[in-house]
Amino acid sequence: MPRLAVLLGALALGGTGATRAAAEAPADVPAPGLAAEGQRWWTRSPDPVNPVACATCHDGPAAIRGWAPSFPKVKPLPPPHARVMTLLQANAEAVARHYRLEDPLPAATAITAYLTALAADLPVSPGVSPGQPLFPHRLRQLEASVSRGARSFGARCAGCHRPAEVAPVTRRFPRPWPEPPQSLETFLTGHRPSRPPLDWSDPEMADLVAYLVSHLAGEPLGSPGGSIPP
Repeated sequence: MPRLAVLLGALALGGTGATRAAAEAPADVPAPGLAAEGQRWWTRSPDPVNPVACATCHDGPAAIRGWAPSFPKVKPLPPPHARVMTLLQANAEAVARHYRLEDPLPAATAITAYLTALAADLPVSPGVSPGQPLFPHRLRQLEASVSRGARSFGARCAGCHRPAEVAPVTRRFPRPWPEPPQSLETFLTGHRPSRPPLDWSDPEMADLVAYLVSHLAGEPLGSPGGSIPP
């Protein structure tokens, strides 16, 4: 059965998966400061000349709660840039474009923690956003990404790891240590120094993460980045 069909089937059984995951998920690393920092980046632009922040257009936690669980997914950027991205990659692209930061990674990492914290109790649903229409061609692109990620995992990781055992660890990111705070993508860039490294922004990185996250469909996202301050 194609993995996409399995994935969507898992989403239909999300309640059962969420209950099981709550009991089986590894302990999270508390990082209240990281999610709070992401909230600041979300609500305040660092550019005094251009005060437009993320929240200027995307206002209200309820409107953005479903974003984090829907990644990785296709970001419909102008051709030829449309592709499957992780949440971190999509945040970095937006931060670089709107905030004009020389290095978007720290802000994108914090924003990823913030959006993840908002959705901690929601089920993982790659390619599917609550209340949004489904685009079959994008789901097919995501399925192809998952297949590429399986091959990448086989070449890079399978000698030491099994995907079903590794996948839950993805919920421990972003985390506040080591300094600076670390995303899943930046962790993976240096995990196998004996092999040619992946860059955190590479399409292959998105494929690898898409493959791992596909094992978590229907289970709760979790929030290693801590809670959102009132």
